Amino acid sequence: TGFCGPPKTFPHAFLSLDKPYYVGQVLHFKCQSGYDKRSPTSGTCTCKKVNGKIIWTHLDIRCTNDSNE
Repeated sequence: TGFCGPPKTFPHAFLSLDKPYYVGQVLHFKCQSGYDKRSPTSGTCTCKKVNGKIIWTHLDIRCTNDSNE
């Protein structure tokens, strides 16, 4: 099937799953303790094969606390 490389990282967020990152796998990002998700809040990306290339779907998660606003 195939595998994706490591996904993009986000400040104050962590993954709830470990590698390997295979095609079809959905990763769930969570905010660290004391941080809240801000829009967009889906927090997931998927390893997909598109036009022969294995890629991660786009994800842009923001984790903030009150002092960051």
